[in-house]
Amino acid sequence: MNQLDLEREIAKVTMGIMTRKRQIALDIIANLSSQMTLEEVSAVLIVSLERLIWFDGELFLWAVETLLPVDIKQEIRRIMSLNTYKRLIAKGFIPGEDFSINADGTLLQKSYPRAYSV
Repeated sequence: MNQLDLEREIAKVTMGIMTRKRQIALDIIANLSSQMTLEEVSAVLIVSLERLIWFDGELFLWAVETLLPVDIKQEIRRIMSLNTYKRLIAKGFIPGEDFSINADGTLLQKSYPRAYSV
């Protein structure tokens, strides 16, 4: 899939969610899932959801709460946790000392973390 095709899919997902019709959005996500791996679908949804935040914060929350299948939510959490983990290491934080990530992909931090911006 080239960059133009990817952009079309992202726009399709974003606009499908913006219709506020659950079945339309679910059908678009299901179609995407039939063409791509779970990781790829999750990445497309991350970008689509990020765009929704700029248009309508309430719509973003609705989409996350009602549209995303459990497997996609888990994959998004994994992707985001890994990205956060890498960024913290790049900022000089020490895994296991300043922070860690559990098996669910949840970021765990000390109760007295150093000030940082990710």
